[in-house]
Amino acid sequence: MLKKWIEASRPWAFTASAVPVCVGAAYAWLEGDFRPILFVLAFIGGVLIQAGTNYINTYGDYKSGVDTVESAVTCPQLVTETMNPQHMKWVGIGCFAVAALIGFFLTALVGLPLLAVGVLGIIGGYTYTAGVKYKYLGIGSILVFFLMGPMMVWGSYFVQTGKHSFDALLISLPVGFLVSSILHGNDIRDIEHDRQAGISTLALMIDSDMNYTLYKALIILAYVSIAVLVVFGILPLPVLLVLATLPLGLKQIKQAEQARLGDMQQRGTLEPTSAQFHFKFGAVYFISLLVAIALNFFM
Repeated sequence: MLKKWIEASRPWAFTASAVPVCVGAAYAWLEGDFRPILFVLAFIGGVLIQAGTNYINTYGDYKSGVDTVESAVTCPQLVTETMNPQHMKWVGIGCFAVAALIGFFLTALVGLPLLAVGVLGIIGGYTYTAGVKYKYLGIGSILVFFLMGPMMVWGSYFVQTGKHSFDALLISLPVGFLVSSILHGNDIRDIEHDRQAGISTLALMIDSDMNYTLYKALIILAYVSIAVLVVFGILPLPVLLVLATLPLGLKQIKQAEQARLGDMQQRGTLEPTSAQFHFKFGAVYFISLLVAIALNFFM
C-alpha cells in the first residue's frame, strides 16, 4: 500500500521543487551563508508541498471529471478505482500540514516573510484543481512560474540568510521559465481531453501553432536569462557551464516543432521530456554555483 501512495505522489516530478530549493540555497552559500540543517528542512518542506499538490491535483481532476482512463496516464489511481478519492484528498492535506509545521519552525528562526511564501505556496498547490481551480481558468502555467520559480528560490535563499535579495528573484528566472514549460507541455498534450472536459487551459485558449512558439520561447529564455545575469554580474562566470546543456535545449525545441507538424508521439511525450530537461538544466545550474563557491574558497 505504501508503494501505491508513493507512486500516487509522482516522485519522478519532485525535481521541480528540488531544483529551486537547491539553487536558492547555493546562491546564499555563494554570499557566505549556508546552514545545512535548515537547507534539509526547506528541501523536505518544498517536496511535501509538491507532493500535496500532486495528490490534490489528482483528486481535483477526478472530481471535476477531467481525468479519464485514457488521459490520466501518470495518475490513474482514482479513475481506475484502485484508491479512494477522499483518502487521496486527506493525504494531500496531510502533506501540506507537515510542510506548514516545518514552515512555522523555519519562520520562527529566520523571520515572518518566509511565512507568506509558505502560505502562498500551500494555497497555490491546493487551489490548482480544487477550490478556485485556477488550472481550469487558463492561468496554471503562468502561476506555476511564480510559485516554483521566484517564490521557491527566494524562499530557500531567505531560509539561509534571513534577508531579502532582489538578485535572488532574478536568478530564479531560468528555473521559472523551465517549470512553466513542463506545465505548458502537459497542457498541449491534453488539449483534446481538456476540450471534452469543458475546461480552459492556456494551451486550449491559444489552440494554435502559437502554443509551440510559446514553448520554444520558454526554453530560449532560460538560456538568455542566464547569459544576461552573468553579463551583469548577478551570477558568477562559472554559471555559463549551463550552456553545456544547450544541445538538450535544442532537442526540446526540435521535439516541439515535430509536435507542431503533427507527430503525436512527440506531442505526447513533451511533458516528461520537459521535466527531464528541467532537472538536467537545474542540476548543472546548481553544480555551477557550487563550482563558483569552491573557486571563491580557494582564491
